[in-house]
Amino acid sequence: MPANKLSLVLVGLCLALGSLGGCAADQLPSWLKWAAVRKSSSPSTAAPRRAPQAPPPPHVAGTVAEYCRLSGGSDLLVQGYGLVVGLGKNGCAEVPANARDYMLKVLASRGEIGSYKMGLTGASPAQVLRDLDTAVVLVAGRIPPGSPKGARFDMFVSALPQTSTRSLEGGILLPTDLHLALGGLATPGGSSRILGEARGSLFLNPFIDSAKPEEAVKLRSARVPGGGTVLHPRGVSLQLIDRDYARADAIQKRINGRFGKAGQRRLANAINQGSEIAIEIPPDQRNDYVHFLRLLTHLPVRSGPGEWEQQARKIAGAMEMPGVQHEELALVWEAMGPQILPTIQPLYLSSNAHTAYWSAVAGLRLGDDAAGDVIIRFANTVNSPLQRTAIEELGRHPRLVKATSPLRKLLDDPNELVRVSAYEALVERGDDKSVTRIFVGRDPLGADAHSETQFVLDLISSHDRPVIYATQSGLPRIALFGKDMQMARPLFFCAPEDTVTVNANNPSDKVTVFRKIPRSGANSKAFRIEPYVRSLVQTLGNLPYEDAEGEIHGLGVNYSQILGVLQRLCKRGDVPARFVLQPLPGVQDLYQDVMTTGRPDMPSGT
Repeated sequence: MPANKLSLVLVGLCLALGSLGGCAADQLPSWLKWAAVRKSSSPSTAAPRRAPQAPPPPHVAGTVAEYCRLSGGSDLLVQGYGLVVGLGKNGCAEVPANARDYMLKVLASRGEIGSYKMGLTGASPAQVLRDLDTAVVLVAGRIPPGSPKGARFDMFVSALPQTSTRSLEGGILLPTDLHLALGGLATPGGSSRILGEARGSLFLNPFIDSAKPEEAVKLRSARVPGGGTVLHPRGVSLQLIDRDYARADAIQKRINGRFGKAGQRRLANAINQGSEIAIEIPPDQRNDYVHFLRLLTHLPVRSGPGEWEQQARKIAGAMEMPGVQHEELALVWEAMGPQILPTIQPLYLSSNAHTAYWSAVAGLRLGDDAAGDVIIRFANTVNSPLQRTAIEELGRHPRLVKATSPLRKLLDDPNELVRVSAYEALVERGDDKSVTRIFVGRDPLGADAHSETQFVLDLISSHDRPVIYATQSGLPRIALFGKDMQMARPLFFCAPEDTVTVNANNPSDKVTVFRKIPRSGANSKAFRIEPYVRSLVQTLGNLPYEDAEGEIHGLGVNYSQILGVLQRLCKRGDVPARFVLQPLPGVQDLYQDVMTTGRPDMPSGT
């Protein structure tokens, strides 16, 4: 394939990714829109006077967001060429010349290719690229603003256009360097700085029916949930809309006074002659840095007990007005601190549900446990639009012990989405009595330095209808609502292309399970296991290894292939459970369009 054609594909990919992270005002979250609109409407230096500005909304008036906008507040687009292995005969030997040269250099610099899949040991880089078990792919992702070193993010993988790669199912992406996505960059690398690394098992939608031609083409694209790792922390700053050193100094002092801690480095520093304030995210906020940045922008600039009390009362009045953004108003209260709790507390009893709820959220985050009763009430309110939001909020507060029992009861709620929200809240709270966590796919011998947990298996104490819930973004997780969920017997099941076989001839039999080895097509050792779904998942997902007695354990089946097995077993009734797949976050859905830009060989959605 000509290099210039591949360059056009990469340009399309970069432009599409760029459009997702653009800074047009209508694409920004509400807490950034005001600053963006003000900046975009500022007159040029030739204009003698400013156009009149509409008054800022109450959640912006007098806060940092009225005077500043975030710089470095959009996603950083990264990409790279990578190698996927473990495809059996579904990969391809064709690699565009420019990508081939780059991959040969990368593979030559790494001596561990054969440690990933049997059959590649001792192979030269050129032999690896010619092997149908492998495919060179385009890898793309977005590093969120403020990401600290080591932060994880989802990756998106696509077979190169006009290559014969049939399917990426079952594949593993080897470590891939990620560089800044630049239009027309046909060969990532060179002098470009390495910003991140991608690796891990590929995830394909388990609902794809490969027997249908219009569906089979979707097997050429995949994701790696949480497969990207940030190598360099991303800086964030507040850029003043109008340069004003006095105001910049006041804002930095307010931020340091509200969020700084004794003995800690300053979080905010005015730079560039008062036009910018550099922000350092404190260590204890790095797991929730987006929320921290939201608080910064909602922080009132003026200080003093009287002024803050007046601001708090203004927010209280706005809370009862129709059409306001209650969550944004609550963030202003939270940014102000616990001294304004007396102003918030009366609104816990408001007849306006949104006012009562968001007032209680602000109160609970500021340390008022009495607000927890309000949140618990909303978490138990059937069909309330705030029910799942309230459940998620309770997950943020493990110190609120009285929330544990209501959340456990919600594990048996008739609404499956409520059950999932309660489970995730209990996991966040660290409730190991309700959720037993098992790490699947870890190398038990530590022989492979690149091995890490393939996914998490959560066993949930639940007595209602069995449900299997699986994630497709972030940490790969399979959650079984019902620890003792079993497979029906007798049972005979073959996954597509006989990748996995599950069999039990009699109702009292143990279950036999084995897989087809991708490279050779031969069958693996057959395992006889107890009929529990948890046993099946662990046997499929654990890496094959030989113990001290010479016994082989684990089949090393890919996470998304395991989900495909579970989904089909549920659909057939062999597992009497509902299979629920995590919805993708909205921004993730857009990536499918990104990966198909300029790609007539790929569908528009999964």
